[in-house]
Amino acid sequence: MKKVRYVLFLFVIFGCFFVNSFHVDAVTLRQLYNELASLEKSYNAAKSRANLSQAEMNNIKASIASAEAEIKKAQQEIIAAENEIQKSEKEIETKKEETNQMLLYLQLMNSHGDSLLEYVMDADNYTDFIYRYSVVTQMSDYNQNLMDELNKLIEQLNARKVTLAKKQEDLGKKKNELQAKYILVQAQAKAANDDGQSVAQQIAEKKKNIDYYKSKGCTMDMNINNCTGIAAVDGWVSPLAHYYQSSAYGESRGYVHHYAVDLAVGEGTPVRAVANGKVIQVRSGSCGGLVIQIQHYYRGTDYVSLYMHLLSGNVSNKQDVKAGQVIGYSGGGPREIAKYGDSCTTGAHLHFSMATGASAIQSSSRKDTTFDPVRFFPAMKGIGSRL
Repeated sequence: MKKVRYVLFLFVIFGCFFVNSFHVDAVTLRQLYNELASLEKSYNAAKSRANLSQAEMNNIKASIASAEAEIKKAQQEIIAAENEIQKSEKEIETKKEETNQMLLYLQLMNSHGDSLLEYVMDADNYTDFIYRYSVVTQMSDYNQNLMDELNKLIEQLNARKVTLAKKQEDLGKKKNELQAKYILVQAQAKAANDDGQSVAQQIAEKKKNIDYYKSKGCTMDMNINNCTGIAAVDGWVSPLAHYYQSSAYGESRGYVHHYAVDLAVGEGTPVRAVANGKVIQVRSGSCGGLVIQIQHYYRGTDYVSLYMHLLSGNVSNKQDVKAGQVIGYSGGGPREIAKYGDSCTTGAHLHFSMATGASAIQSSSRKDTTFDPVRFFPAMKGIGSRL
């Protein structure tokens, strides 16, 4: 009896273990409707953020324009001060010359004996004497006083130049800070549309997927794989026969992270479906070029693989594909950029990403349900890895 109880205990324990181990993460229409509602909520929030971002950018642009106007005004004031300094310096030189000429005249008068004294002493009366004496001395004093005033003015103008130059420097720094902030806000706005797919496009695609599954007879709580007949994954195949891994999953790229891997390879290299599945997205845009996403069903769980920066594609939406099937050709270089205007690539490569679930990956800058592909592809272990 004890042995029977022990066996039953073991059966219960291991039975629970196996039930948990083989938990089926099924995707149903109800879940897709919930995802659609979440996307619509995100869309409304994104619109509000976009409006705020645009208002912030407008304010920053106005501040930059104001700073530029102040910088221009300061530059004009500096030029005016420099002109005043040059004018004053010329006047000083003129007065110096006049003073020197007068002193030379006085010196010549003194060298001829009593000429200066005779001029002063020939006064008719005391008042005339004072006047004549003053004429000789005041001319020199006047010029000296005027030169002192002009020198003082030059000092003031030079001090103003220093103040204006500091103001100009501070305004320049402020302008640079504002421009950097503007670029950041602009980049944040662009990040919202990362991979060239707006939330509105995601909503439209989600609705198309729902309509498709409904047309296949899927009910609200039925596993969509059961009604669409997606072939189960029987093995994983590398998306490229050979490559050099040029980026790691989740690496930081300034203000965002890159939740995908970049596999450097020449343009026109065949790109393969990594497993059996169904194409759930074929799109093209100015950020990402041609993009293909495939849904897979593996051991009770749905997965999605994403292939970006493609030069061309061989499949269409809702098409069934087999592991290793060539679905397109790699791009990322000048030919693909010329074809799609792809602004989100700097060289020939395949952008590859994977996620759990049956919905298209929304963005490589948000982790969401994405994961490091090294889980299924050991060769993708980091930068520098090769196949």
